[in-house]
Amino acid sequence: MQNENTAPMKEQETSRVHEALRKKAQEDLEAESHAIPASNPFETFVVGGLAFLALVLCSYNVLARHFFPQHILDFVEEFQVYFVIWAVFLSLGTLTLTDRHVKSDFFVNMFSPAMKTFVAWLADILGLIFSVVIVYYGFEVAYQAYEFGDVSTTMLRTPLWIYFAALPAGGVVMGIAYILRLKRKLIGGGA
Repeated sequence: MQNENTAPMKEQETSRVHEALRKKAQEDLEAESHAIPASNPFETFVVGGLAFLALVLCSYNVLARHFFPQHILDFVEEFQVYFVIWAVFLSLGTLTLTDRHVKSDFFVNMFSPAMKTFVAWLADILGLIFSVVIVYYGFEVAYQAYEFGDVSTTMLRTPLWIYFAALPAGGVVMGIAYILRLKRKLIGGGA
């Protein structure tokens, strides 16, 4: 008899838990639906253009390898990597400014509004510091590659400083985005 009474209670408890989780998920979605500033069209064009060039070169080589093996371009894999790396690092500014980095905010969303604000400020300040470190050490690596005359091992002998320079460039655009985010917080007075 006791089992018959506990079954409906367990179902009610489960139903309440599911409803609470559904409401929490809806609140999180609404919290994320704030106005997002448009990305810089120039940055969008450059990042999209680099990614498109990488895709076109890769597609060409795949088709050439299958249909016209004598027309394969030896430098495609190298340039493809360069284009993708530059596209990824140049997109860091837009990702940061529009708050679209991969993040785990389920835990943070359980905090009080004051704690959320504190964590948002802390994250942006740490992000800015991280950007400065990336710029500094990225510049060091790129400059050393330039000074030593490091080149790729392919027949093109591409200077590697071009490849390594993506790191400080990405750090600069990400740092600028963190500065703009902090400025928005100062003017807006919150997270």
